[in-house]
Formats: sequence, structure tokens, C-alpha cells
Amino acid sequence: MGLRAKFNLVMLVVFILGLTGAGVITHQVLQDNARKEILNTAGILMESAMAVRTYTVKEIRPLLSVQIKRDFLPQTVPAYAATTNIKNLRIKYPEYTYKEATLNPTNPANRATEWENTIISYFRNNLDQQEIVGERDTATGPALYIARPIQIRDENCLNCHGNVDDAPETMLARYGRANGFGWKIDEVIGS
Repeated sequence: MGLRAKFNLVMLVVFILGLTGAGVITHQVLQDNARKEILNTAGILMESAMAVRTYTVKEIRPLLSVQIKRDFLPQTVPAYAATTNIKNLRIKYPEYTYKEATLNPTNPANRATEWENTIISYFRNNLDQQEIVGERDTATGPALYIARPIQIRDENCLNCHGNVDDAPETMLARYGRANGFGWKIDEVIGS
């Protein structure tokens, strides 16, 4: 094998190694950028849900506080308003989901699954933790998630979710007396 052939062979090996290295690095950079973009969009959707919750508590609930004595309106419930808002946003962002998973929900649709229970337990045992970002395997492939604790900070929440006997009769007529009661101030009830 001549000098020219050896040189060409070395150049070919260097080229292949360089191309492979560049491909691996490019793949990792693209994966990291995609993850950041997904988390950014998910964070915006979560902040939107939190804004709707705040709006519902400050603006909607006071206007309809008398109405609840005659008819229970789920629109006065911050979790319902936030979930409905995100449901409408999912028309444009179908790959994102939102759930206010709780251990003891009033609405059975909000009951935490096994993996959500694990996250809620983590938040209950680590009260200083404000967010978890992770990945889990699902039937459709890996799913990236952001979880934040749902902690009872407003005493007014206990008007409906404290003692079952204090809850509005119209709410009890809709959801029953079995779930969503006994919550306590500062308790992490979900994620």
C-alpha cells in the first residue's frame, strides 16, 4: 500500500469519525433544544391555568356566591375553570395535557393515578419542592411532564372542602358526600 493510499485511508477514517461525532453532537443539541421548547410551552400552559384559577377566585366566584345556594355552578371552581381553559387550548396544542390530580377529589375525574400518587407523596414529604420535571413511559411512548404541588393556602377552599357538613347543599347534590372533604390549610392535596 502506497503512501497516497495510506494518507487517503487515514483521511477517510478521520472524516468518518468527525462526521459521526458531529452527528452525535447535533442530535444531542437538537434533543436538548426540543426538550427546552416543550417545557417552555408546557410552562406557559400551566401559568395560563394558574391565571385562570386566580381570575376565577378573585372575579367569578364573588359574583356567583349567592347563586351557589340555588344551583351549583362548576364555573366557580378554580380547578374546573383551569381544566376547561386548557381543554380549549388543547385544540391548538393537542400534544399537551393538563390534570389537577388529587388524592381525595370532589370530582372523580381528578383522582390521581398510581404514578401521580407517587409525585403527590413526594411533594407532601418535600414541602420546599415547587416543581418536578420528568419523563415516564406511556402506551404511546415516552412522555415529558411538569408537576407542581396543589397546596391549600386559601381558607375559603375549606368552605367546600373542609367539613362535609359545611359544604353547600347544591355541591353535595351534584358530587355526593364521599369525596373531596377533610382538606386542611397548607396541606398538599394534589399535583
